[in-house]
Amino acid sequence: MLRDGSRDVGYEEQSMVTLVRAAPTGAQQLDWREVHGHLHANARRRAALDANEAFWLREAERLQIWKPLGMVSILDYMERVLGYAPRTAQDRLRVARALAHLPVLTESLGELDGLTFSAVRELVRVATPETEAVWLEAATGKNQRELEELVAGHALGDHPDDPADPEIRSHDVRYKLSPATFALLRQATLALDEEHGRHLDEDELIAALCNAALEGAAEGEPTGRAKFQIAVVVCERCDQGWQEGAGVQVPIDAGTVERARCDAQHLGSLDGDRPARAYQDIPPAVARFVWRRDHGRCQTPGCRSARGLEIHHVIARTNGGTHDPWNLTLRCSACHAAHHAGKLTIRGTAPDQLETVRCHDHLAPVGPIVSNRTPVGAMRLDDAVVRTQARDALVGLGWKPGIARAAVDEACAHVGARSEIAMVIREALRRCPKPAS
Repeated sequence: MLRDGSRDVGYEEQSMVTLVRAAPTGAQQLDWREVHGHLHANARRRAALDANEAFWLREAERLQIWKPLGMVSILDYMERVLGYAPRTAQDRLRVARALAHLPVLTESLGELDGLTFSAVRELVRVATPETEAVWLEAATGKNQRELEELVAGHALGDHPDDPADPEIRSHDVRYKLSPATFALLRQATLALDEEHGRHLDEDELIAALCNAALEGAAEGEPTGRAKFQIAVVVCERCDQGWQEGAGVQVPIDAGTVERARCDAQHLGSLDGDRPARAYQDIPPAVARFVWRRDHGRCQTPGCRSARGLEIHHVIARTNGGTHDPWNLTLRCSACHAAHHAGKLTIRGTAPDQLETVRCHDHLAPVGPIVSNRTPVGAMRLDDAVVRTQARDALVGLGWKPGIARAAVDEACAHVGARSEIAMVIREALRRCPKPAS
C-alpha cells in the first residue's frame, strides 16, 4: 500500500503518463493478451490508490486539514480539492472510516488480485472485524452485480449464509429527467404533500404516484372489489411474501404482507392443476359501505388523500378482528403502510371513536392520542414529535402545511418545544393568519 505522500503519488502519476504516451497508434496491431494485461494492471493500480486514499482521508479527518484551508468540512474539502461529487464524496468517506477497523478488507483492496473499491464499498455495509474474513471468502470470484445480491438483505454483523431479511433490503432507483419533467415531479410532490398534510418520504412518494397511475379513472368509485388483486404470494409455512411486478418476484416484508391481508382477494394455491375459486375477506357490500361512510378519503387526521385508498382492520384478524364496519377504516397506502411498519397507531371504533398517533423515530406513543373527533390532550413528547403532531393538528384544521410549519416553529421558539402539545397548538393558532372572510 502506498502511504508515503507526494513522492509515491508523483511516481504513480509519472508512470501513468508514461503508459499513455507509450500507447500504440491505430496502425499498430496488439495481441489481446497485451491489452488485457494493461487494463488489468490499471485496475489494480486504481485499487491500490483507493486503499492509499482511504488511509489519507482518515488522516485528513483526524487533523481537520480543511480548517486551515478555509473550508467547512472534510466533505467540502473532497468536493473542492479532490473533485468528487457530493454523493461520491460521502461514499468514499464512509468506506475510509469503515476500513480503519477492517484490516482484512483493507489488505485485499491493496493486493494484486484483491477486491476492487466497488466490491469493498458493498462489503463494508455488512462486515465487522469478526466477519470480514468470511465475507471476503464469499465475495471471491463474484462480479459486482452478484456481490450486491449477496449483501442485499443483510445487516452489519450478519454472515453471508444468514437468511436475507426483505425489511432491510431497499432498491436504489435513479432516473435522468429533462428540466420540464423534473419541474412536473416537483409539482406532483408538492401536490401530494399538500394532500397528505405532511412531507412524504421517497418510498411513500413513489407509491402514491404509482397508485395514481394504476388506479386511473376508476379512482373514487367504490366497487367493493378487494384492493390487492396485485399478485402477492405468501408461503403458508414461513409467512414470507413476494409481490410480482412486470414478471419479477420481489421479496416483501412482514408489514406489507399484513397490509395486503387487510383487503385481499385469495386465489388459492398456484401449484394445483386448476384454479381454485377466488374469494375476498371483506364482503363487497361492506367495502362499498365503508368507502361511502368515510367519504372516499384517508381517515388519518391531517391527511386528506383520496388516492391509493385501502381498507384497514383496526383490530387485526389475527387478534380476533371482524369484518364489521366498526372495525374497518379507509386509509391511503402511505398511512396504511406506516401503521404496519409501526410508525402509526390506530385504535378505537369507526367512524367516530378512532384514535390515531404517529410514532416518529420508533418512539412509542406517549399520553393521550390524537383523535378523529376529540381535541388533542396534554402530553409531553420529544421535540420532533411535538412539532410534527402540532403541525398535523393545524393542517387538520384547514391551514396549509407551509403555514402550519411556520406557526409551530414560532410557537416552539416562544414556549419551548418540550411544552405540553396543547400549549404549542394554542400558541401556533395565534400565529396563523385569520381565514379570509
